Amino acid sequence: HEAAKTPVGVGSEGSLTGNLGELQKDIDWHEANYIQGATYIATGLNWAGVMFQFSPPTRKKVLIILTDGALNDPTALTTAKTALTAKGVETFGVVVRKAAAHTKVDLEAEASLKP
Repeated sequence: HEAAKTPVGVGSEGSLTGNLGELQKDIDWHEANYIQGATYIATGLNWAGVMFQFSPPTRKKVLIILTDGALNDPTALTTAKTALTAKGVETFGVVVRKAAAHTKVDLEAEASLKP
């Protein structure tokens, strides 16, 4: 599954520039082009790993993952998280639940995202 990133000429074009204006344009684009369906996180983690390679070595590398439910690529997710950890990236996962209480799917997603 191909990661959705902002097109050329919009926001940061998929780069971590640190520019707040570009980040806001990225968020606006993703909100306007929201795609419902399965949640594949590993591809996004792999892209993040590429982007973190260009971060200054003195900068702390932290990735916060937000998801809304079932993760459809648990094996690939584990591999991608391991690769990020090896590069010194700390990952944190947040599951935004849809129901008033945690569902089995929420709990499974939380378990997959724990360090």
